[in-house]
Amino acid sequence: MSRRQILLAVLVAVLAGGVYAGWFYAPPGPRTLRAFDPDRTADLEVDIWRLYYEPSNVHLFTDLATMLHEENRYPWASAGLAAYHLERATSTFAATHSGYELLLPDLEAAYATAKNWTHANFDPAAVANLELAWWVAERIPSQNSPDQVGGLIADENALLYGVPRDRVLAASILRARAGQLRDDGENVDWAAVSDLLHQSYRQLHDAVSR
Repeated sequence: MSRRQILLAVLVAVLAGGVYAGWFYAPPGPRTLRAFDPDRTADLEVDIWRLYYEPSNVHLFTDLATMLHEENRYPWASAGLAAYHLERATSTFAATHSGYELLLPDLEAAYATAKNWTHANFDPAAVANLELAWWVAERIPSQNSPDQVGGLIADENALLYGVPRDRVLAASILRARAGQLRDDGENVDWAAVSDLLHQSYRQLHDAVSR
């Protein structure tokens, strides 16, 4: 084998290793949804919520993929696929006020990725239905109080993390309160939203880590 062929083979091997590391190597840590960094998750969610009102879906996708890669320790390939489904569900929801069941396949696909990666026992279809339920409730004046929406979020969290509902209820209500502030209009107090999300994710982390 000539020197040029050897160099080419080495280059191909390096590139292949880079592709593997970039797309298929997972960050170190356990395969569980419970071992997230609550403050980092809250910061990313604030960004995601702000981007929900912006026209750039690319930035929303990037933040979703980053959250899944860092907090769930997905490889970038899995994070990108799940983020694609979540971004499409989110964008579709923002643009429609009926036919919400059309969002369920994307939400279910995203949670199927979580189940497969973590070897969890939850039903992705059930989690998807519960998530969509509180998304819709936030839009209905008679159902969008923090207690009501927070109760629906608690239903989802209990199933997703495999813990009793009452253990995650307080954290879920805090998240619902943050969502209500987010939807207040043009003059959103993002500092207050961030504070509530930080409290929510810290309490959720404590609840699911027991």
